[in-house]
Amino acid sequence: MDSGVIAVIGTTGVGKSNLSIQLAKEMNGEVINGDALQVYKGLDIITNKMPLEEREGVQHHLMDFLPMESEYTVLDFKADALQLIKDIHGRKHLPVVVGGTHYYIQSLLWRDTTLDTKKNAGTLSETQTQEETNANEAFLRDSDTAILYKKLQEVDPLMANKWHENDRRKITRSLQVFFETGQCQSDLIKKQHAVSDSDRLRMPTCIFWVYSAPDVLNARLDARVDVMIKGGLFDEIQGMRKSVGPDTDYERGIWQAIGYKEFDPYFTALEKAVASNEPTDTAELEALKVECTETMKTKTRQYAKRQVLWIRNKLLPLCKEKDVKIFLLDATSLDTWKENVGNVAVKIAKDFFGGNSLPNPESLNQYAKDMLVAQRDLDAVSALESWEKKECKICTDMQRIMHDKFGKGASEEPPAPVIIHGPTSWEQHLRSRQHRKYKTNQTEMERDGSNWWFFRAQEYKKRKREATLNDEGKAVEGDKGDSQPTEAEKGSSSSGSNAAKLRRTSLTTSKDVSNE
Repeated sequence: MDSGVIAVIGTTGVGKSNLSIQLAKEMNGEVINGDALQVYKGLDIITNKMPLEEREGVQHHLMDFLPMESEYTVLDFKADALQLIKDIHGRKHLPVVVGGTHYYIQSLLWRDTTLDTKKNAGTLSETQTQEETNANEAFLRDSDTAILYKKLQEVDPLMANKWHENDRRKITRSLQVFFETGQCQSDLIKKQHAVSDSDRLRMPTCIFWVYSAPDVLNARLDARVDVMIKGGLFDEIQGMRKSVGPDTDYERGIWQAIGYKEFDPYFTALEKAVASNEPTDTAELEALKVECTETMKTKTRQYAKRQVLWIRNKLLPLCKEKDVKIFLLDATSLDTWKENVGNVAVKIAKDFFGGNSLPNPESLNQYAKDMLVAQRDLDAVSALESWEKKECKICTDMQRIMHDKFGKGASEEPPAPVIIHGPTSWEQHLRSRQHRKYKTNQTEMERDGSNWWFFRAQEYKKRKREATLNDEGKAVEGDKGDSQPTEAEKGSSSSGSNAAKLRRTSLTTSKDVSNE
């Protein structure tokens, strides 16, 4: 036990904190927070901290200690957590690391899985280092995304090829790595995967994944947002808004918390009404609040889904490579939480640190066998080097044809090529409605030639007569036809009904070629 640790992972709202407290009480342990947002002082509601009275006297570390304007990185967490683990072991207690920021926990448990090489260590003065840091931060903050992407193409073409040119957050992260380490992120990834297996895991670790069926979890998360609002979420958000400075980066630190950005439209409108001495109980403001609430619920559900993907895509492959067991605990039902989660985890933990035999993780419950399968191969280097961006010629050509015919003036720039990033996105694109429609249109154009526009106009008029289009020219619910033509198409000749009928007889052939 002196060199071991328990890790509790899982999505937001699934009960990780409850399990960590039960394990700490049963195993003479202390809890180390592994949530990137719960390190900040106050803001207990928006960061979902467990109330002090519910911690049952268990010591919690790395929680509620950092000012809101500060930034806490994975490197800070790793250094602080490793020291805490050493101290806790010195007290003959067991560290229990819990949190949903899984790359924090992964960096702590495995060696060389984060980028922790500092640039110019010992070669620059503190003043020089700070000046360089300030200049880089200003560049990342103030530059347009296109400029950042061009810079990344210069310093790290492999990572630039992987990220979408509009994904500012990922582009910025890759540039941060370069500025902080002086090395390309892609080179560092290659070095990490060159480390031998024996250097991977830092210490014996018993890992518990608290899991809930998605439909049940989503309903639970929606209800939790309502509870957060009733419990004072708006007061916290208003307090945060008072602390916003001109250089605030909403993609870093506490400002990433779900709820702050999502309610910005509501509070902006509310503050405007107050400043103008207008009423604040209008139907418009209430509707905006409801809309923002739904946005927060959606973002929370999406975040939980991303957390599951991280575990399956990042953490599980590491465990598979090193033969480290993860025990998935079924927290779907709150009525059986103690039997299915708490008691099971305590028994496994005692057997793990007692050197006793352990159950097969895949046999614990109905979800374990399916979920404990890594969705991606661990070989990130091969994936990085073989990553492809594909242009969909069909969608690109059809968009440009439409632009050439209906563009608002010759000076308007033609549409950019339709670029798809990665194999998964490519497969999804081929199945998309937009791609299938363009593919059908292209086939019909090749078959009908210059008559295609005439046929489109005839089809539009027919559907209009049959009341399958609304007043705006859009297909009504239940209609399976293509989208309506533009005003230019509507103005095409109304003659040639025989040609239109001829096309009707051959429409079935286009369905066959629309399948990719």
